[in-house]
Amino acid sequence: MSNQPKDLNQFTAQLISEKGLTNLEPEVREQMQKDLVSRIEDRINVAILKAMPEEKRRGFESLLDTGTQEDIQAYCQKEIPNLSELVAAELLAFRRTWL
Repeated sequence: MSNQPKDLNQFTAQLISEKGLTNLEPEVREQMQKDLVSRIEDRINVAILKAMPEEKRRGFESLLDTGTQEDIQAYCQKEIPNLSELVAAELLAFRRTWL
């Protein structure tokens, strides 16, 4: 998803602030954000695979190997009608768990 890394960086920065971790060294904060983004992306990817109709997974897997980020996003939006809600739900669930 084309804006996802930027959006996830903003989201994780907000989480770190909400958790009260404001006095971190810049390198520690950056590493924490990278870890959180990775964990969130993993969680979203699992949710997408669970929501993907089984007969569409093979096409999706080949697209992951050969397609662009835009192709992957378009495929997911086509095959998962509630993709935005699914991603939002995963972000909220992650936020509740982490905080």
